[in-house]
Amino acid sequence: MTITSSRKSLFILVALLILVGYVQAQNMFHFPYYQDSEGTSIANGWSLASTGTLSPYTYAYNEAPAGSFLMSIWLAASGGLGAFGFSVNSGRVLMLVLHLMSVALLYGIAYKTTKSDLVAVITSLIFAFSPLVAVLQREVILDNIMLVWLLAALYLILGEKRKLTHYLVSALCFGLAVLTKGAAAFFLPAFIYIIRLKADPFHKRFATSLWLALFVFFIAFYPLYAQMKQELFPQGWVLGGDFPHVSLLERLGDRGPETGRFLNIGSGLPQSFATWVDLGNVAADPVLVYGGLICAVFVLLMALDNRNLRPILAMTLAYGVYLLFGGQIFDSAAVILLPFLALNVGIVAGAIAQWIGAHLSQPVLRYGLSTVVLAVMLYPFGIFYANRLGIYTVNQVAGQIEAVSWVKANLPKDALIVTDNYAFSDLRDTMPNAQHYWKVDTDPAVKFTLLDNDVCSIDYVLSTPQVYADITTFHLELMQQALDRSQVLMSYPNQGWPVEVRQVSKQNCAPKTTANPTAGTKVADLPK
Repeated sequence: MTITSSRKSLFILVALLILVGYVQAQNMFHFPYYQDSEGTSIANGWSLASTGTLSPYTYAYNEAPAGSFLMSIWLAASGGLGAFGFSVNSGRVLMLVLHLMSVALLYGIAYKTTKSDLVAVITSLIFAFSPLVAVLQREVILDNIMLVWLLAALYLILGEKRKLTHYLVSALCFGLAVLTKGAAAFFLPAFIYIIRLKADPFHKRFATSLWLALFVFFIAFYPLYAQMKQELFPQGWVLGGDFPHVSLLERLGDRGPETGRFLNIGSGLPQSFATWVDLGNVAADPVLVYGGLICAVFVLLMALDNRNLRPILAMTLAYGVYLLFGGQIFDSAAVILLPFLALNVGIVAGAIAQWIGAHLSQPVLRYGLSTVVLAVMLYPFGIFYANRLGIYTVNQVAGQIEAVSWVKANLPKDALIVTDNYAFSDLRDTMPNAQHYWKVDTDPAVKFTLLDNDVCSIDYVLSTPQVYADITTFHLELMQQALDRSQVLMSYPNQGWPVEVRQVSKQNCAPKTTANPTAGTKVADLPK
């Protein structure tokens, strides 16, 4: 790359990031609704920053800890949970920063692959303005953190004149990706293949060995941490002891709810894929999903003669393997797939423009025809994205915030309230007995020690559709009892994502000695 072309690419990238940042920031505190997973990320980061523990509860190895470390650093540096209003908003500001980093890295990867600013711009714009990307990359989820590390690791090993330093830093970035979300491990074969493909022949073996050794050494700290706490092996194993405890290996072997299929292949994928392409969902993007998959076939054919395209194809296929064999697949899994689908679209669009340029000698005809063809090809993206403006105007969180404010203002501070985790950090600040609904049935310290496995120990429930869905899907028995025995105090429609404040009936509960003044309180006695 010459100095002139480098400056031109930098200018284009800076202008692109300003545009993307402005658009992505619109309405990001109001859409989409605050999700339980966002509250979990915030709560874990807050716990690490304030108490030095990886979770407010027993750390159950549900996800690796690197994301929580980044979140805790961000909360400490940005002014804490309330710096941007509701606690989740602080995380969404961090997600905006990570979104810009993802777009920048994607631009660089596209340019290194094709040596074309046109391909890089098309790829970045399709990715950044996809309604599915815009919504998912606002959410405070580990997938967004993992994506930055993953793209950085890929960017560092692409291009010419790669030094061993590039491979060293790439291995560290990939290690951080895996230590943020374990799904990144499915890209390991793709990375080894890409290094073997792109590294200089004189140090290819050494580069591969160095990258792999450093990656393994780095992530080994995670199982080492578990073993130091005697939580690597499950209870009953030879090295697991005979005392009850959480286990890293047991968690890694969890395949999600039983589907009846061998290894639960594709568990959750049909439902998630349907959400990604559902035209009735304002956050869906069937154009990019289907268009990217179709373009991936053409990239496969082009890669037979073009080695530079093979890394993108390898990464796309690697994530396809994860979607089939990675256990329970959630809607957020699209975060990692979409940049590679956008790359496939950009590569095909750029190849068409290049073919036209190679067969027409007149500049007017060449540029004119190329513009027309690209406009026709990209028209479905533009017209579809222009009709998905609800994500920039609709407020889906007003009811959620109102529910939390009502609970704080009207319920006793020492009441034991079980809540969707989106509100956990905000409630726990003034209501020390606020508990996460998931832990009521899955954390023995909460279920048996705190609640004595008795629904009568619960005073209130702040519920959302996520709470109802998880109770049904994962058979959360104590939570089901709490809902069955509760009545609605307040309800907020919240743009199709209703929030309810419910009081658990104490009828037929055995008398208990308690300082909680709400035990046995009738619904009519509470302020409405």
